[in-house]
Amino acid sequence: MLDEQLLNRLYRYCRALCREEADAYDLLQSGLERCLRRPPASKEKLFGYAIRIIRNIHLDNWRHDRIVEFEPLEDASGATDLDVNTLESIVIDSDQLDHVWRKLTDLEREILFLWAVEGYTTGDIASHIGMPRGSILSTIHRMRKRISTGTDSAAAGGLK
Repeated sequence: MLDEQLLNRLYRYCRALCREEADAYDLLQSGLERCLRRPPASKEKLFGYAIRIIRNIHLDNWRHDRIVEFEPLEDASGATDLDVNTLESIVIDSDQLDHVWRKLTDLEREILFLWAVEGYTTGDIASHIGMPRGSILSTIHRMRKRISTGTDSAAAGGLK
């Protein structure tokens, strides 16, 4: 029922919603647990069903985090053996992606993921999220403009 390709797609969706890799894994696990408790009637509906569950869990977590404040623990990660050039390119790419990701709201990251990674049409995204197609198009336009000009969401009048 769950193959590697489907799991990778679901993880990429979770990663688009979350800012941290560990949070994406937690979100994926929670979503799959709920999915497996009550699987859909057909395999064709599994991806859409899983995305809807994952999105709802993410929104619940976001609402909870707005109410309760958490303090991060110290990072206890170990060192790995990497070539210096490889490490520099990874850090640069990671920094660039992180910089762009921080400019976008949760909704914008979800729209960008569905549009750019999953290849959904703006009409599909609109029906999935429950927004008008024109709003999706204008959001994509504003995201492109903001990312290319390097302004932040407050200065560009982005979505809150």
